[in-house]
Amino acid sequence: MARRARRASPAGTVILDAAQRQALVAIRVLGRSGVGVVAVDGDRSAPGLGSRWCGRSVVVPHFASSADAYVDAVLAVCAESAARSLIPCLDGSVEALRPRREEVERVIGLALAREDPLDAAVDKTRTLALARTLGIRVPRGCCVSDPDVAADAIDEVGLPAVVKPARSWVQGADIGKRISPKVASSRSEALDLVLAMLRDGVDVLLQEWLGGRREALSFVYAKGRFWGRFAQRADRTFPPLGGNSVLRESISLPSDITPAAERLVAELDLEGYSEVEFRRDERGRAALMEINPRLSASVEMAVRAGVPFPRLLHDWASGESLTETSGYVTGLRMRWLGGDLSRLKSILSHPNRPDAPSRPQALMSFAADFARPAAYDYVDRGDLRPAIIATAGIARRAGRRLSRTRTPDRAG
Repeated sequence: MARRARRASPAGTVILDAAQRQALVAIRVLGRSGVGVVAVDGDRSAPGLGSRWCGRSVVVPHFASSADAYVDAVLAVCAESAARSLIPCLDGSVEALRPRREEVERVIGLALAREDPLDAAVDKTRTLALARTLGIRVPRGCCVSDPDVAADAIDEVGLPAVVKPARSWVQGADIGKRISPKVASSRSEALDLVLAMLRDGVDVLLQEWLGGRREALSFVYAKGRFWGRFAQRADRTFPPLGGNSVLRESISLPSDITPAAERLVAELDLEGYSEVEFRRDERGRAALMEINPRLSASVEMAVRAGVPFPRLLHDWASGESLTETSGYVTGLRMRWLGGDLSRLKSILSHPNRPDAPSRPQALMSFAADFARPAAYDYVDRGDLRPAIIATAGIARRAGRRLSRTRTPDRAG
């Protein structure tokens, strides 16, 4: 724990992963509502640490390189601050906390569902199996755990195929890492991706590729009922296959998938915040992709539309009474400019991928969206420092990439 900053009211919450957009949103929402905030991250240049709404900002060891040291430091922060809720915002921090959950919950209210529902949500094979029993459509595909059957599985699913880990976070003996889904256009590419994920120690889901709209529903569920609901459409994501949304719009709760998503969350008894993601095919039929059982990167869209998910999550974790939020504004748009730039660079460098437009289309849509009304991630007129820090971080990373591509002049 290297850095501490301003003190405000006594801490009510400790928010982890302050480098993430969702953590910054939670810091702002809870800080503005009078909850004292301690923001935590493994990077001292994390944008959330610079928010005016941080009562304290604390730098700790990174969970990817030392999970136990990370949890030790987080526990010390929680005990010292006497906060009531602990809100993790990344798969890696969630997985670092889980083995020591009982120890954590003796100190603070943890904003995560109980272990069995949480494990079922984290494990995509369990999620999809339950969805099938509930009559919820899922992509055609199979799970591969043996490299010897990988080639036959690819032939069975067909191409293009989506290759994704059964669990997004893999913790090795020394270091943990997040594994993202990929889309493969050829048999050899799909086989390489499957074998690489298997070597990382995680089972692999092979699924048909669906080319329609991406829609996500977010909930806070507790005590057998829903306290907040929200839906959004992701028009662009990075990576293009379906990573974090970089351009999104609030939409009405879709009549076909909302009952299915609520049924799945209730059947799991998945308390706290969750985001249920669907992808439609060319005929508009929706299929379940996964459940995200922590604050999602796109949560600011819901907050701006009128659903205060971070406040509901804090109230639930700290044992306070909950107030249901009904209704929200549709048609609001948000853009994550850093992610949109990365997406554009990826498409220009690797054109003709199944889930990406042509280069001219990508350039035109990127430029045209500057003329359409939208809010931007990180940007808040009353709290500008995080946006400045985030922009500086983008510039530093771009500079490092540029320096690596330069070839030094050689004499004679």
